[in-house]
Amino acid sequence: MKMRPFLSQDDQLLNVTWSDFIARPVSPGCPSLALLVLMLSTPVWAQSSPSGETDAGAQQAGVLEEVLVTARHREESLQQVPISISAVRGDVIIEARMTSMQDLEHSVPNLVFGETGSSGETFIGIRGIGDFSRNIGFDTRVGVYIDGVFAGQSLAVDQGLVDVQQVEVLRGPQGTLFGKNSSSGVINIVSNKPVIGENSGEFRLRAGNLDTLYGSAIANLSMGEHSAARLSIVAQQQDGYIENLFTDVDLMSNDNLLGRGRFRFQPSDALDINFSFDFRRQHNDLLFLEPDASYENAVGNPLATPDFVVDQDALLIDENDGWGTGLTVDYVFDNDFVLTSISGYRSVDRKVGSDEDATRVFTLDARFFEDDFEHFTQEFRLASPGDRRFRYVLGAFYFDQQAVTDRRVALGPGFGGPPEGVDAAVQDSSVDTQNWAFFVNGNYDVSDRFTLSGGLRYTDEQKDAVINQNVFPGFGLATHIAEQFDRDEDYVTVTANLQYQVSDAVTTYFTYSSGYKSGGFNVDLVPTVEDLKYEEETVDSFEIGLKSDLLEGRLRLNLALFHAEYDDYQVFQFRFDPFSGTTALLISNAASVTTEGFEIEGTALLHENFSLGFGLGYNDASFDDFPGGAVDADTGESINVAGNVLPRAPEWTANFTGRYYFKLGTVDSTLMVNYTFRDTQFFNPDNRENSRQGGYGLWNASLDFDLGESWGMALWGQNLTDETYRTMRGVSFLGVPFSLFAQPRTYGVEVVFRY
Repeated sequence: MKMRPFLSQDDQLLNVTWSDFIARPVSPGCPSLALLVLMLSTPVWAQSSPSGETDAGAQQAGVLEEVLVTARHREESLQQVPISISAVRGDVIIEARMTSMQDLEHSVPNLVFGETGSSGETFIGIRGIGDFSRNIGFDTRVGVYIDGVFAGQSLAVDQGLVDVQQVEVLRGPQGTLFGKNSSSGVINIVSNKPVIGENSGEFRLRAGNLDTLYGSAIANLSMGEHSAARLSIVAQQQDGYIENLFTDVDLMSNDNLLGRGRFRFQPSDALDINFSFDFRRQHNDLLFLEPDASYENAVGNPLATPDFVVDQDALLIDENDGWGTGLTVDYVFDNDFVLTSISGYRSVDRKVGSDEDATRVFTLDARFFEDDFEHFTQEFRLASPGDRRFRYVLGAFYFDQQAVTDRRVALGPGFGGPPEGVDAAVQDSSVDTQNWAFFVNGNYDVSDRFTLSGGLRYTDEQKDAVINQNVFPGFGLATHIAEQFDRDEDYVTVTANLQYQVSDAVTTYFTYSSGYKSGGFNVDLVPTVEDLKYEEETVDSFEIGLKSDLLEGRLRLNLALFHAEYDDYQVFQFRFDPFSGTTALLISNAASVTTEGFEIEGTALLHENFSLGFGLGYNDASFDDFPGGAVDADTGESINVAGNVLPRAPEWTANFTGRYYFKLGTVDSTLMVNYTFRDTQFFNPDNRENSRQGGYGLWNASLDFDLGESWGMALWGQNLTDETYRTMRGVSFLGVPFSLFAQPRTYGVEVVFRY
């Protein structure tokens, strides 16, 4: 097996974001955009190497390889797409031992993932704007697409990064082309297609601490002259890292089984048919609440005061099972127009259990929260030829989803209930959603260097909810709700863009885009009927950017400045009721939110065998006005949290990745070292100390050896300095101050066989 030359690596692009615009400096010592454009564009006029070379030509010329993306529903060079995009290639994902989408934040600035204890409530945030689907009535803001199919709610998005060609992270509202759930950005996962006429495969076996066992198998199977199949499966077992004294079971385990199959039929050069299916099984021992030491001491349990130790009696489970199919048909007409149809069906079931009192005494336990989703999507697109002066995409989209929930909280002897417990809070509800849309996006080359682009999407959405809630008195919640609601709203989102190519190697752009997130229903245990509904939110976003290939193609440097204004921003929050002593989990509309900042991304070829990828993000995301964003613990009066930072919105994010290719004797070897930084963040709009996590940095590394044509091995490690940090912090329903700690240091060895 030949050593991969560094020069063919695109790896991660570098993206920086400024908080202030054009003439105003971002921070002391930071130049304005105008100065940056002048600095970067001036020396480029003398360059003769264009950025669009083929892979082989790029390697021979000693320049960075071109990255192709499909952000505008046609294949284009990343450097020519006028929005802020990070593209993480499949070989980078393998090299960094990324197994889930959450690992992407180590390579993408201003992208934040967050654990909440359950696999169904993974937070995804871009530029400070994000959330998770705690219940069936709340949609996410970051749309996740897998081979063109919308993945759905939080519990369905993380399919595992297996056999992936590339992951594209699009920042800012993408409401015109992607529409559903994309008011802050899109994550587009592109898996490897079957290769017709090829029989090949790969097996990986990984072992490490925490009794980690990981195995994957990928096979490409030729099925004749016009068809092929590609199958992949991943199995992982990993012990938890939080000790439960009551059960002697380690919590936060990883027990996953993932599978994916793709079948390709290409009867002619004009017709390409791809069918896919996938499944996922995740059954883990989870933890929602690790109480602070002060609480453990207060309840007389000093043995549980150290970090990573709890003493809880409830059944702590996290079961997440799902499957899906997709059918993509592309037909190229004689005039080079392309008609595309994408059909998708996805189904997911989740069941979790938690200990609300967080003690070994049966007081109040969530017996189970069970959510079931299924949805069907259909999209049609017609794309004009890509070599015309005027290029456009026309499309239509349909989405139909049914969701049901059954949530039961049991009161035990610690609260005066029977030994077996009694259901003190029950919610049995459903939400049905239908969404259809038409969209158009076009690009017109005014001249060889100047391009105008624009797009428009019209969407109509209907939601119908049946909500039933029954709760014992005394918990600060509505004792009985039996309501039916419906919503019907339509809206238009637009985008407009100016793009100017300063030279063959430098492009600048300005983009305006609007976004919309529909209103809905807070299908959770709520204090009043009025807390069930929340309204739609809108966003206006402005972005100025520069994309460049400098130093004769050895440095790729991309910059973006952004400013976005959200009205009626939907926010999830813990709200304390001083009269009942409980904390409700609510969704409400903040009056307004502003987020602004910058990204810088790049890759530098410092030597023919050494590359440095880098990313820096700055983000100032805050509430302009949010009456009722918090409650005074003494008086019960509402507080306006204007000026507070949005939840999970660190001001600074950064990542640096170095790769060195060398020979160890006769063995081709690669050393990868990655550092990622996340600034201070809060987990609740009130920004109190009990929801704060300080800044932290993580070191990750891998050392790969190619042992011939078929064999390879590697050493790997993540969080090498064993940094302790929280992925969640707050106050529970019963007022328990709690945290969730991230996984500590992991390391191990991997063996690879290819054929």
